[in-house]
Amino acid sequence: MTEPSSPALPARRSDRLAELRDEVAQVTVVHEIGVRRGRPDGAVAVAGLDGINVAFVRYGAEVTVDAFPTRNRFALTVPLGPMRVRAPGIADGGIVPGPFVLAADAHTVMEPDPVAGALVVSAGAGRLEEQLAALTGRPPGHALRFLPPGAATPAAPPSLLEQAWRTTCAVLTECGGRPAPLVRRVLSEQLLTAVLLTQPHTASDALRDEAAAGPADAVDRALAWIEAHHAEPVTVADIARAAGVGVRRLQEEFRRRLGTGPATVLREVRLARAHRALVEAGATTVADVAHACGFGHLERFAHDYRDRYGELPSDTARRHRA
Repeated sequence: MTEPSSPALPARRSDRLAELRDEVAQVTVVHEIGVRRGRPDGAVAVAGLDGINVAFVRYGAEVTVDAFPTRNRFALTVPLGPMRVRAPGIADGGIVPGPFVLAADAHTVMEPDPVAGALVVSAGAGRLEEQLAALTGRPPGHALRFLPPGAATPAAPPSLLEQAWRTTCAVLTECGGRPAPLVRRVLSEQLLTAVLLTQPHTASDALRDEAAAGPADAVDRALAWIEAHHAEPVTVADIARAAGVGVRRLQEEFRRRLGTGPATVLREVRLARAHRALVEAGATTVADVAHACGFGHLERFAHDYRDRYGELPSDTARRHRA
């Protein structure tokens, strides 16, 4: 079992390395395991949060874990005991002092403590970039890339991440690994925020610059972006990305503040622009106005316009040509 100072999730025991490997790989990244000494007597537990996964594993034997390049996935390993690691930027075979991010374009070879084990936090790269945008108040200018230890100065000390993963494990344990949706979201955001603030990456400078100010209001950012881009074939996901929050959070913020969702606001902005254009259009056709205001389907545009203004767009155009 893990030491009292290293809390983990309630785990299911197994002496089959393939079973331990496969259960962890399903929610993290592809890896292989080789036994160096001893007989496996391990345990594994996995839990899903809001767009991220947390896995605990111990092997009970001295093993070598060869994690393949993560590519477009993010994976953070938290050693719960001494762990030797071979990876770019880490002293070959040296014992790492704390959590580290698996390499995106190279193998990471680990020798975890057979009794204490390790935690792995994994997510898609897009989920990390979404959280980064929420922290800085703007979408990232380039793909987020994590760097070897010491390659950049993080915005916060390592203790922030330790507190975050310990809290996550404690709550998951109390909830039997199945917390309520709101709790999952809060845990996810806290854990990803701690990762971004404590691990070196290509946006560490931006986080140090923006951390004190905090992001502007997401709804205001979204409304300004809709005004500027309503004529384009945008989606709610595009609006959320521009606002620096997730789709679910944006919808909740819109309903809390405006009583409606971002898709409805986008449609209303487009209709208002179309109405103004038809009043002032002169010889411009209804189809031209619809397309210029972001409507891709003329029949749907005519239906929504009549619901909003009580007449067809062609009627508005005809009256103002007279």
